Amino acid sequence: MRMKKQATETILTEQVMLTFANHYGTLYGGKLLELMDKAAFIATSRFADSDTVTASSESVDFHHPIRFGDIIELSAKVIFTGRTSMVVRIHAFGEGRRDHKKFLATTGYFNMVAVDEQGRPKEVPELVVETEEEKREWETGKRIKELSKERAARKSRGGS
Repeated sequence: MRMKKQATETILTEQVMLTFANHYGTLYGGKLLELMDKAAFIATSRFADSDTVTASSESVDFHHPIRFGDIIELSAKVIFTGRTSMVVRIHAFGEGRRDHKKFLATTGYFNMVAVDEQGRPKEVPELVVETEEEKREWETGKRIKELSKERAARKSRGGS
């Protein structure tokens, strides 16, 4: 019988340095994806008590630019678990360096897989889902996982 576990929020905070910014003075999208992947790894490795790897990044929506000097806060949480995989919801918030107003900049979902010392998939705990919000997020994660599986099946058949 699989162990059951409640997910906790992982928070990762950075400041947008000049090396993170593009010629518009905003955070590179690729740098933000790197930070989101890092937050997803921390959230899933804590949840699974194991190393994890990224299987895919799913829907990532950029809502608002984050400017040079602003603070970026990433909030990552496991919202769905399969046998060896987890879907992580990540919100990236910007915070103005002068006014300290916080805004939602990006939302995204990552599929992560727990692995053992040889890099083979490893069973993860079953996610405890209790509140209405957790149930909604579970359903979102389930749909994301199903779409990911459908896409992988199409690719294995030679489709796109």
